[in-house]
Amino acid sequence: MTTNNNSKKSKKSNVIYIDRKRNEKVNTNKNNLSKKSKEQKKNNNLNKNHNKEKENSNKTKNNNLKQKSSHKKINNKKNNSKKVSNNTKKDNNPQKHKSKKLRINKKIKIILSILLVIIVVFFGTKGVQKIMNKDTKSSVSISNTKDNESLDKNEIEKNQYDLKDEKKDVSKKYNIVIDAGHGGNDKGSIDSTDTIYEKDIALQIAKKVASKLGRESDVNITMTRTEDKYVSLEERAEIAKRANADALISIHLNAQKKFGDANGLETWYRGGATDGSKELAESVQQTTSAYIDIMNRGILQNNFEILRETTMPAVLVECGFITNVSDMEKIKNNKYQDMLAEGIMQGTLSFLDKKNGKN
Repeated sequence: MTTNNNSKKSKKSNVIYIDRKRNEKVNTNKNNLSKKSKEQKKNNNLNKNHNKEKENSNKTKNNNLKQKSSHKKINNKKNNSKKVSNNTKKDNNPQKHKSKKLRINKKIKIILSILLVIIVVFFGTKGVQKIMNKDTKSSVSISNTKDNESLDKNEIEKNQYDLKDEKKDVSKKYNIVIDAGHGGNDKGSIDSTDTIYEKDIALQIAKKVASKLGRESDVNITMTRTEDKYVSLEERAEIAKRANADALISIHLNAQKKFGDANGLETWYRGGATDGSKELAESVQQTTSAYIDIMNRGILQNNFEILRETTMPAVLVECGFITNVSDMEKIKNNKYQDMLAEGIMQGTLSFLDKKNGKN
């Protein structure tokens, strides 16, 4: 009985019992594991693919970036070339403008020069016509004289009266004749240095007197000579008569034969005259002596031809001694001559105003 039991027991030991549940579990685990592995493989594959895609996308991006950069470079080059071309165009434009401006300026200059020529020609022809139409008798011109070296020529010319500007007017009250003594080959007296002639100094002073009197609105002026030329005494008297003069003033310089010390101012009038010549001499002598620093030698009478042949109040003014060094130092001075002429002018007008009842 025992053996059977043992056999039974042994038999029992050789039998393999299978736990279905366990097997199922194992199988399920296996299945799960296989599934997981598969999924992992899939995932791995997916990841690989994804990575590849990423790489590809990155490559494409890089390529795109490269293309973009190349495009940008190309565009930049184009833009730079455009800028350069624009700059060249801009540079060319100022040159065109400059050339246009130069042309315009040239045209303007040409037009202006033409206008100036027209104006000069127009006024030149008018001036010539005026000169041609003027009466030669009433328009005696004053020319330049041989002035002394110590005198300023420009100042003398400014102070000289231009008879071209003097128009005879019927409404003017006084006609005055100014006579510059000597002239031409008649030199008059000579100073101690044998270089200064009476004719030249007399003309300088006479022009200044005429200039001052000519500025008066009611005075007509006539000069017997306006340049260094000879005019006879008869001609001088005739000029005064034709001018219907209210007064004649003859300008001279005194002289002493042996070059003594005689000096001073004196005025001469016609002896026995009843036409007012003495009164004119007094007025001129007193007024002129008051204007200049010189000895007053008073008035004297003499029948000088220029006084004798005239029929109006006439005087001969000896403005100082050409033979006296002291007098000549004064008379050569331009300002002194101005004051001398002012005194003669004021004395003449004062006499005429008194005579006509103005004062």
